[in-house]
Amino acid sequence: MNHHRYGLSLILAGIMAWGGYYACGEGSTIPALVCLQPTYEFGSVAPDSEIAHQFVLTNQGSRVITISNVHVTCGCTKAVMTTNQVAAGGTAGLDVKINFKGRRGHLLNSIYVDTDDPGNPALRLEVTGTVLVPIDVQPEGIHFGTVGAEGTVQREVLLTATGTNVFHIRSVSSSSTLISAKWETLEEGKRYRITVSSEGPRGYGSTMASVRVETDLSRGGQVDIPVAAFVAGDIVAAPGVLLLIPTATNTVRTSRITLWSPASKPFKVTKVECPGGGMTATISSVSADRSLVEVKTWGALTGKDGASLRIETDLATMKEIRIPVRVLSTQSRELVREKP
Repeated sequence: MNHHRYGLSLILAGIMAWGGYYACGEGSTIPALVCLQPTYEFGSVAPDSEIAHQFVLTNQGSRVITISNVHVTCGCTKAVMTTNQVAAGGTAGLDVKINFKGRRGHLLNSIYVDTDDPGNPALRLEVTGTVLVPIDVQPEGIHFGTVGAEGTVQREVLLTATGTNVFHIRSVSSSSTLISAKWETLEEGKRYRITVSSEGPRGYGSTMASVRVETDLSRGGQVDIPVAAFVAGDIVAAPGVLLLIPTATNTVRTSRITLWSPASKPFKVTKVECPGGGMTATISSVSADRSLVEVKTWGALTGKDGASLRIETDLATMKEIRIPVRVLSTQSRELVREKP
């Protein structure tokens, strides 16, 4: 009986030893490079200030860990390793500096340390806190959304002094000729309204600008308001690119393109030209200002990649719309299939 117990003990000891070797050896997936304090909370800081902090990284494994890259999620943050090789049982420092100029409110910045540690190839660290601001900005940015090429669009931003702060506006300017801004006093020294406008004609595509408000405050007195808009034509098509997948000759795939007018202008799709064989298109009107184009494809789609689907309408300002065609390769199809 004792022989059996002794043999069983040896087997269990062997299993535990093998398991310990697997957990800490070359095949380990347990993180070896760790930071015991991965989040640094800097509390509340003054505007336009700067802080510095060092994260200490420890190699708890049995081999050297190589750090290949460090990247941050905010341009206000700089992060530099003291070394890119961390010996077994050793430590390394990650020096971080953050400049809060132009930043306001609660901040959460992430820092990623890329390594050859199989248990955690991208170690994530965080820096969080609040930048105290003398001026509250609501909203902090403006997005006009999808707008037409003509007409005027406007949004308002309210600037309010926080606590006992008092400020006065010196100037308001825009970084783009497509965006203008003016201000008015709601309560002297305390509250101001900024009216941001965009007047047509506007070029098609994305428009991004910044409205800068200069005040008499020495710290935190400059306010930058980001402004964005997407200028659409009188007809918008979605999707903007027709992605096609080759199939067997007897297998038909269907794609749909929706066209509508942001300005609710009535139109009709009069014709659709497909780039060669292996494609057909049918048109259906959903409403006076919305249509649907259904595209059926089959076969290898040879020569279609880089071509365009040409759509004609009866709207004088948008007689023709071209939709780029992309034929997905085998590798691209795999990426699309794997995308969550």
